Amino acid sequence: MQKIILLICGLIFAFSITAKETIRGHYQVVGNIPATHSVKKVVFEEFMNFGCPHCNNLHKASKNFRKKFADKVEFVDIPIVFRGQDDSPLRLFYVAQKIGKGDLIKNEIFKASFTHGVNVFDPGITNYLARSLGLHKTFQKEKNQEWVNRLIKEGERKAAVYGVSGTPTVVIQYALKMDIGPYGNMAGFVKKIPETLADLLQ
Repeated sequence: MQKIILLICGLIFAFSITAKETIRGHYQVVGNIPATHSVKKVVFEEFMNFGCPHCNNLHKASKNFRKKFADKVEFVDIPIVFRGQDDSPLRLFYVAQKIGKGDLIKNEIFKASFTHGVNVFDPGITNYLARSLGLHKTFQKEKNQEWVNRLIKEGERKAAVYGVSGTPTVVIQYALKMDIGPYGNMAGFVKKIPETLADLLQ
C-alpha cells in the first residue's frame, strides 16, 4: 500500500514538473494544471486592493493587454480588503459591475486613491463617488444585498484557497498563481504573460 501511495505521489510530482517545463512563466502551482493547448478561453483572476499602488500600476499597464486578449481571456477582477479597511469600495465596484460600469468605477476608485490622494475606504468617499458618477440610487439600493455579500465572501474564500498574501496577485486558469516580482515590473509582466496564455490556449 505504501509503495502504491509513493508511486502516485511520484506521478503527480512528475506531471507537475512536466507542466512547469511546457507552460512558460513564473508561477506557483495552486490547482490542477491543464494540459498545454487545451483551453478555449483562459480564466485570468486578478486579486487587487484599491489602496495598493502596485495594483493601480498593473491596472494602467494592462489596459491595452486586456483589450487585445478580450476574446481569448476571461478577466475576473477580485477586489479584497486588508485588516482595518472598510469594504465599501468593493460594494460599489460590484454594484457598478452588475450594470455594466465595473471598469468605469474601477478606474475612478484608483484615480481617487492615487491621483487625488483620497481614502477610498471611507464610506463617505464611496458614497460621494457613487453620487458623482450617477450611481447613488442604485448603490444605496443594492450595496447591502445578499448577492453583494456573497461576492465579497467568495473573494475572501478564493484568496484563502490560493494563499494570496499580497496584491496584485494573478491566478491563471485556477492553477497558476503569479506575483509580479519575478517579472521585474508591471510592463515586464504584461509583456511576458502572453507566453503563458499561448501555452494554454488551443
